[in-house]
Amino acid sequence: MGVLETIYVVCLVCGVLYALAALIFGHTGLDGVGHGHVHLPLFQPILLVSGVTAFGAAGYLLTRFTAWSQPAVCGAAVLIGVALAVAAYFLWVEPMSRAENSTGYTMDQLGGKVGEVSTTIPANGLGEVLVKMVSGTTFHMAASLEGVPIKQGSRVVVVEVRDHVLYVTLFPQDDSEKEEE
Repeated sequence: MGVLETIYVVCLVCGVLYALAALIFGHTGLDGVGHGHVHLPLFQPILLVSGVTAFGAAGYLLTRFTAWSQPAVCGAAVLIGVALAVAAYFLWVEPMSRAENSTGYTMDQLGGKVGEVSTTIPANGLGEVLVKMVSGTTFHMAASLEGVPIKQGSRVVVVEVRDHVLYVTLFPQDDSEKEEE
């Protein structure tokens, strides 16, 4: 077995072992290695390993089953490895990154949400509002944007968020409740 054939086999075996470790353990510890704050999508560990594995497999198979010269086999193996890594990015990684959903949210995302007052909001104080989110229902401190009291059970709209306090106003169809007070 020649030096290049040994390199092909090592690349293939290491790639297969990495894939098995990722399958069994889920997290292989290489996520984010080598690129710090720079976002280089094509240099993700899974793509690098798939390219190296394809390089090893192609090189080994072309060495064994063709009469090509070593430089031709090595060049073809490199092209196949790069092509597979690029194809994996566009066919698998990129679509999956767009499909990811999160149940988390930030306070800024509460603007425009409709909620229900769970604790009466006094004119110049804080009450509590229940807001339904993707992750479930959440309770937040709330104040009246217009400085008027808002009764428990009223529907409100979050107009803005400052210092982790929701500033709310009555939901338009509930304006009759505001006038009754």
